[in-house]
Amino acid sequence: MKRIVFILLIALMVACEKYDEPTTYSFTVKVFYPENVESGGPVANTDILVRNTQTGREFTSTTDPNGIATFDVRGGSYDLVISFQEKHQIELDGYPSMKMLLFSGSLTGQQIMENGIQLKINTEYVIESEGFVIKELYSSGSRTPEGAVYSADKFVEIYNNSDKVLYSDGLCFGAVRYTRTYEPTPWVDANGNLMPRIPLWSFIPIVPGSGQEHPVQPGESFIIALSGLNHRDDPNGNSNSVDLSGAAWEMYVENGKYADAPSVPNLLMQRITAGTTMLMDTRGMICILFRLPSDEYENIFTNPDNFMTEPGGSMNCFMVPYGWIIDGIENPQLNETVYKRLPNSIDVGYIQTRGGYEGVSIRRKVKEVINGRTVYQDTNNSSNDFLTNQVPTPGVIAQQ
Repeated sequence: MKRIVFILLIALMVACEKYDEPTTYSFTVKVFYPENVESGGPVANTDILVRNTQTGREFTSTTDPNGIATFDVRGGSYDLVISFQEKHQIELDGYPSMKMLLFSGSLTGQQIMENGIQLKINTEYVIESEGFVIKELYSSGSRTPEGAVYSADKFVEIYNNSDKVLYSDGLCFGAVRYTRTYEPTPWVDANGNLMPRIPLWSFIPIVPGSGQEHPVQPGESFIIALSGLNHRDDPNGNSNSVDLSGAAWEMYVENGKYADAPSVPNLLMQRITAGTTMLMDTRGMICILFRLPSDEYENIFTNPDNFMTEPGGSMNCFMVPYGWIIDGIENPQLNETVYKRLPNSIDVGYIQTRGGYEGVSIRRKVKEVINGRTVYQDTNNSSNDFLTNQVPTPGVIAQQ
C-alpha cells in the first residue's frame, strides 16, 4: 500500500513540474494633465482601466505621485481609458475662474507582448455642465405579442440637471452618421484622427421658440417621441410598448412613415438626407444634443460651409463643431470591436444594449438627490454614466 502511495506522489510531482504558469508582462502608463492645467504635470492617485480587446477582461491600477501606474497582464491587445473630475482654476475669456473639469484620455489597440513597455496618456478636459443632459435613450424598438417588429415607439428624454430654470427653445437632436460601428469611420483627417466636426444625417429635430417660451424647471425633463401615441392601446400599436402620449414633442415628418399625433406638438424637422422618418437605429444610436450658433436657421442650413460630403461616398452631411454640443452618447451596435464616432471630450466611453427590437433603453445613473431634486451622473463617460438594457421609463425621474 505504501509503495502505491509513493508512486502516486511521484506522478503528482512530475505533473506539477510540467505545468507552465501563464506568461505575464509588466508595463507602465504615465498620465499627464493638459498643458494649461497644472503646467501639464503628472496626474496622481487616479485609476486607469485596461481592457483586453480579445477576452474583455479588465484591470485597474492607480497612478502614483509621479503619475505612473503599473500593470501585469498576459500578452495581447489592450485598450486603456482614464476619466476623472477635479476642480482647477482656468482662464475663461481672460479671467481666472475655478471650475469643475471633466478629464479623459485613452489609448486603443496597444500590443503588450514584452516587459518594460512605457505608455503615455495625455488627457483633455471639458468644463462640467449642469445643464441639459440626455436622461434616457430608447431606440431599440420592440416586438408585438405575435413577435412582429415594432419601431414607432422610440424616444429620447432630456433632463434639466441644473439648479436653475433652463429653456429648451432651439435645442437640437442629431443622429451621427455611419452606424456600422464595427467598421472604422471614414470621417477622419489625414492622421486618422476624428474630424473636429460631427457629421449628422437623416433629420435634425429642433425645439421651436424665441428663446424663453419653453422653460424646464430644475429636476424636470421633457420627452421627444418619434410618434407621440400611447402605443400600448393604439389600435395599430403594440401592447408590449410604451405610452408616449405625454411627450412634449414628436418628430413628425410630413407625408412620412408615421401618422401625426394631434395631442403632441411637432418639432421643426430640418431634412439633411433622404428618408420618411427620423433615423433612430434599433441596433444602437450615436447621438448628440446641441444648439445652433444663431436662430437664423435658413442661413445655417443653406450655407455650404456647414456641410461636407462623406469621404469615399456621396452623402452630404451637416457638420456640427464640438463647441455647439451640449451632450452626446456613444451607443454602438453590439459587437466585440467598436470604432468610436465621438471624441473623448464628448464621450470617452460607450454603452451597448443587447440588440434591436429588444424593448430596452439606456438610462443615466443617479449621482445624488439634493432636497428632492435628482442629479444625474455626467462624467462624459457613457461606460460609467449609464445603465443598459433597462425597461423604458419615459417621464419617470429616479431617486436612487
